[in-house]
Amino acid sequence: MDYTLNGYDLKEMFGLVISNGSDTFLAYPKRKDSLQNNWPEQDGIDKDLTDPHFEARDFKLSCALIAEGREDFKTRYDALFTLLSGQGSKELYIADIDRAYHVYYKEQVNLTKLTQLNRESCGVKFDLVFAETNPFDNIPAVYLVDDQDRFLSA
Repeated sequence: MDYTLNGYDLKEMFGLVISNGSDTFLAYPKRKDSLQNNWPEQDGIDKDLTDPHFEARDFKLSCALIAEGREDFKTRYDALFTLLSGQGSKELYIADIDRAYHVYYKEQVNLTKLTQLNRESCGVKFDLVFAETNPFDNIPAVYLVDDQDRFLSA
């Protein structure tokens, strides 16, 4: 079980093989710009760094959906979209990094033509793009302490 979405094994249930993308989930979010002034009588800038905020991230998974014939393909392909398009956020679990992410389906890009792979199998390749609403829903706060139980700070 490499990837699950709302508890469903994506490979077993939908024939979805994901070749890469787990690394994009580990990237830190981009910091939003803070208020600043560039006073003419002072060197540099005066930037408010007291309350940092961060952008929500997008995540892309490179996928292939493999099915046993065209009827099986239609069923799996449509069922996947039914799951992706449902209400609310989804829980995407990635076994490689042993972490679950709260995401929503944003779009499908780079879709290839349905291809007959061998006598029994056919499939398509595409990228699924997921997004988050708040990066701190997916990044747990971890506070380190020193050997005297004092919080380490920057």
